[in-house]
Amino acid sequence: MRAFTALAAAVAALVLAGPASAQNAPARPAQVTAVYNVHARGMEAGRFNLGVTLTDGAYQMTADRRMTGLARTLLGESQDYTYSARGQVTAAGEVRPSAYQHQGGRRNRLVRVAFNADDVVTTAEPAMGMGDPPATRAQKLGSIDQVSMFLAMMVKPGEPCRGTLRVLLDGRGRADFIMHPNGQERVSIAGFSGQAQRCRVQYRPIAGFSDPQEAADLSFLLAPIGGVNAPLRIEMPSDDAGVIRLQARSFAVR
Repeated sequence: MRAFTALAAAVAALVLAGPASAQNAPARPAQVTAVYNVHARGMEAGRFNLGVTLTDGAYQMTADRRMTGLARTLLGESQDYTYSARGQVTAAGEVRPSAYQHQGGRRNRLVRVAFNADDVVTTAEPAMGMGDPPATRAQKLGSIDQVSMFLAMMVKPGEPCRGTLRVLLDGRGRADFIMHPNGQERVSIAGFSGQAQRCRVQYRPIAGFSDPQEAADLSFLLAPIGGVNAPLRIEMPSDDAGVIRLQARSFAVR
């Protein structure tokens, strides 16, 4: 664990403990847990679990995706994945990952991504192609992984549905998610009942994809829960199942 600093303590307090005075707030770990239903090709196909721990400005995230029901009957474990990510949240609420990995799929491939100030490096066992054309170093610098993307939405200061998320999907595909406010929607799940902000999201593929990609309009839904912008509905493109929608069943901040 990184050494304690007053600034890191303030970040942790402000990010996940609401608007109380950072000077008076205790330095303590903060945790977020969420459970999502996975929808693909028009049917409910699985479950996605997400966990976040933020301590003194450093974060660790874990997630897993498991197919269920008819999808599991048809696909078995071929679309099951585990994910992890870690990094830092700056005083301005900027998420800076240092490492990401996922494992699973038909070949149980392990993909690791190392983020640093000079480069973003992906390795895979067994090896995989880096797309046609592959994303360049310049295109990858400043991007975040697809798990840290959830945290970036949670801690974003100001209007939650404005700005661009520069995301490195699956360790190779670089895409922009350009967010715009699109009204409100009332939701009721375990952990929250009330108005949520709907975001129209322009998905713009940049490079690094194994299959041809097209720009698309997606939809995100964010709600104020425990001092964060909780992602309650997320749509994400995939290589083999079209657009996957994650719909929150529960969301909790501790």
